[in-house]
Amino acid sequence: MYPLNILIAEPDMMLRTLYRKTVSEVPGYVFAGYADNGDALHSIVACTAVNVVLLDILLPRFGSLEGFRAMRAEFPRTDFIILSSEKTPDIVRGTICSGAFDYLIKPFEWERFERALAAYSEYHRSLVDRKRPWRQEDIDRLPGFRKQLPENSQPTPKGFQETLLNRLFNLLRESSSPLSASEAGRMLGISRSSARRYLEYLADEGEIAVQYEFTQVGRPRKLYSVHYRAKESSV
Repeated sequence: MYPLNILIAEPDMMLRTLYRKTVSEVPGYVFAGYADNGDALHSIVACTAVNVVLLDILLPRFGSLEGFRAMRAEFPRTDFIILSSEKTPDIVRGTICSGAFDYLIKPFEWERFERALAAYSEYHRSLVDRKRPWRQEDIDRLPGFRKQLPENSQPTPKGFQETLLNRLFNLLRESSSPLSASEAGRMLGISRSSARRYLEYLADEGEIAVQYEFTQVGRPRKLYSVHYRAKESSV
């Protein structure tokens, strides 16, 4: 076991501090520095063995997608987890296709951020520490690796009940307004944590939409709903 050097490339000072605090709570990472613009990012990566960069693709003087592609070409052994408010389809798709390990759209839940860090740590160690020849089933189990499933094949993942997934989806479809995990759990008689886990899976699969309700105090409230276009098509 050896530590992974992580660099935070984020223009907002408050977010940089929050990211570093979260990173310090995830085992296996060592803080390698901050970069608040593209020039600083390039300088640090060029002279430091950085394993992974937490990058806002909108970093000043970075160059968005073209800057990302240039960094990937120049430093192919450095990985990137994108933390950004950039939602443009071509930018998101281009970044993922160019090798981003993960893409989180701001504002995101800190639990999702922690999962990304944990998944990258496992992914990196699985690749670097491997001594014996790879088997296909081993590659398929790599966290973060893009699985290739047969067309129309959508197996229910291990640990999930298909019946409960369907109940949650139907609940959101019939609801006149978006629901929180607490509300959905209460209506189905399950815990908030279980409801949230199932809802996050449905969201990751693109089956439901996520939105945030901002208040004057506290964290934004995360709400789930069936995609609006699906509702509109049934009218």
